[in-house]
Amino acid sequence: MTTGSRIASLRRRMSMTQPMLAEKMNVSRSTVTSWENDRRSVSNDDLIKLADLFGVTTDYLLGHKIDLGDTPVAAHLRNGLSLDDLPEDRRQAVIDYMEYQKSLYKKEQERKGKKD
Repeated sequence: MTTGSRIASLRRRMSMTQPMLAEKMNVSRSTVTSWENDRRSVSNDDLIKLADLFGVTTDYLLGHKIDLGDTPVAAHLRNGLSLDDLPEDRRQAVIDYMEYQKSLYKKEQERKGKKD
């Protein structure tokens, strides 16, 4: 998944239209479209705003692979569940979802650390 496709996916998960996201980000709708189609890079400042808005990390938005060794979902996979029976696109969707959940978990841990 590209940064643009992650932005589009997260936007849709939040039932948000491109114009709604543009308004929240204080950019034009064409900028959002360009981000989502990977025709324009997202600035560092906007990347941080998007991560905060969607409740994910900037690493997730940039496609950084996250070590899933300490997540409950990964434990299920280690306990005999297999992705091998799924077509490649479905397998990738599961992996992307796991990375998304991991980024949410990391964000929660960061927030808890700031409150202590």
